[in-house]
Amino acid sequence: MIVAMKKATVIARRQEKNDALKKLRRLGVLHLSAIPAQVASAQEWREKKALLEKALALIAPRPAPLPSETCRAVSLEAALAAARSILEKHETMRMLNDEYANLEKEIVRLHDWQGVSVSELRAIRDGDYEVMFFEVPPKKLGLIPPGHKAFVVKRSKTLLWVALVVKAGTAVDHEFKPLHAPRHGAAELEKLQAENRSAQRRLRLAWDKLGSEAGDLERAVHAASREIELAEAVAAMGHTEALSYLTGFLPGDQVQGLKQSCLDNSWALLIQEPAAADDVPTVIRNKRWIDIISPVFQLLGTVPGYREIDISFFFLIFFAFFFAVIIGDAGYGLVLLSATLLFTLRLHRKGRKIPNALLLMLLLSMSTVVWGALTGTWFGSATLASLPWLSWMTIPAISSFDPRSSETIKYICFITGTIHISIAHLWNFFRQAREKPFIRSFAQLGWLFLVLGLYYLILSLVLSKERFPLPSFATWLIGTGLAMIIVFSRQQGRFFQGIAMGVSNLLSTFLSGISAFSDIISYIRLFAVGLATVEIAKSFNHMAAGMAHGALGIILASIVLLLGHTLNLAMGALAVVVHGVRLNMLEFSGHLGMEWTGRPYKPFKE
Repeated sequence: MIVAMKKATVIARRQEKNDALKKLRRLGVLHLSAIPAQVASAQEWREKKALLEKALALIAPRPAPLPSETCRAVSLEAALAAARSILEKHETMRMLNDEYANLEKEIVRLHDWQGVSVSELRAIRDGDYEVMFFEVPPKKLGLIPPGHKAFVVKRSKTLLWVALVVKAGTAVDHEFKPLHAPRHGAAELEKLQAENRSAQRRLRLAWDKLGSEAGDLERAVHAASREIELAEAVAAMGHTEALSYLTGFLPGDQVQGLKQSCLDNSWALLIQEPAAADDVPTVIRNKRWIDIISPVFQLLGTVPGYREIDISFFFLIFFAFFFAVIIGDAGYGLVLLSATLLFTLRLHRKGRKIPNALLLMLLLSMSTVVWGALTGTWFGSATLASLPWLSWMTIPAISSFDPRSSETIKYICFITGTIHISIAHLWNFFRQAREKPFIRSFAQLGWLFLVLGLYYLILSLVLSKERFPLPSFATWLIGTGLAMIIVFSRQQGRFFQGIAMGVSNLLSTFLSGISAFSDIISYIRLFAVGLATVEIAKSFNHMAAGMAHGALGIILASIVLLLGHTLNLAMGALAVVVHGVRLNMLEFSGHLGMEWTGRPYKPFKE
């Protein structure tokens, strides 16, 4: 559930503002509001933090610091100097590596210039002459400008390397591709390589010692973050001639602690309910068994707005079902369950708290095992599914190996979609019934009737008109639902004016009705993706069975099975993110009217 928040304004003497900020940060309950978008002092610290983080990412971290080292103060200026030194050494190392690579290329290129003496070329240059080299096709040798003596230094079937000795600075008009002669001989290049290797060794020795700087850099990054927060807090403060004040938000159950701190420090405190225009942060607190879904929201980076609702419970219930149907294989579920239990037991033995992500995976993997057992799917193998100690759990009507089961599973998908969307509109009805005008909530009952009527229409159109003929009451549900939406959705206190607004919005209502129709149909994606997972597993099984002849064939078949099922499981996991999450975040949340505009509660604290 979303925790009720309070708006608090702390007022202190202006000369005490810095001390007040430090004490408020130590208290760590106030989420600051009205922080300016651009804070010059904070930007300076962000640049310093970026420098520290860049240096920290380059050096190999040393072992975890001792507790005494963790608490040790660090000089930010010293850490920044160390960071600059690390970046300079890294750049020097990069330049040395590039230089060595160029020397290697030059040594390789030197083989093409056999017969050309680098020392003689240098002597010619010292004598105010210059040697030019060109690539010349044999047929064009006569096109060399007259007055220049051409020397052929290398021949091939298609090209000649030609040298011209000219006075330094003489321009030669030609159409040939110039060649650049080596400037160093083999002995010189080897000497330069040796000097480069020596410089690299010295630099590596110095670089290896930089790991000891990691702890100081980590502490400096944390200190820079604190400076950024402090600069933003200073910028967020308001001032009068004698007073400074700071406004923020905090959970209602934290107000008493803030009051006590204000009493102890002789500060004034104003507690208010958040106004409609306030950008209030969102705090979500649930029971532990519901809170296991929080890693999914963290992965998606989605937070409901303060005045929206927390869908964690329904998200968890339906997401577990979606996951099970999409993965669809009890064998895969057992693999996930075994891996999750292994990690859980390791953490338990170390006395560490089991993270929500592992608890969520326990639920998801067990749901997959149950669904896979009911559909008789064990690694996509019909042989395993027919074993007596497994087949007793299979429900024939939804068996993966019975072609007739597809219609039943589609039926289950449509039922699931209808229930899911109906919950959204019932929830909206009870929420809006507490608001004014009360009659506007009846539009949600209209949506509920419309969804139920569309459900019967979808069964008749998509599955079978013979098996699911459209009942007469479905037409009444659709018509009544649309009428209620038109009459009640725009009510603002004047009944007939609300009806007129609803009629004027008739096209939008009609399009929303079509959208509801497509939303229910979209739940068939569970059937489609689950079927694909099973069929891919079957394909890899058939492929492996065709190879399993002889010792080598059995080994190859085992590799195919391992890689194939691993790939299939990975694609299933991706499908869960694409489809399983979508049905909760778009279809369900869309009918709830959620916009996910919230921001998390981040108190100003140490």
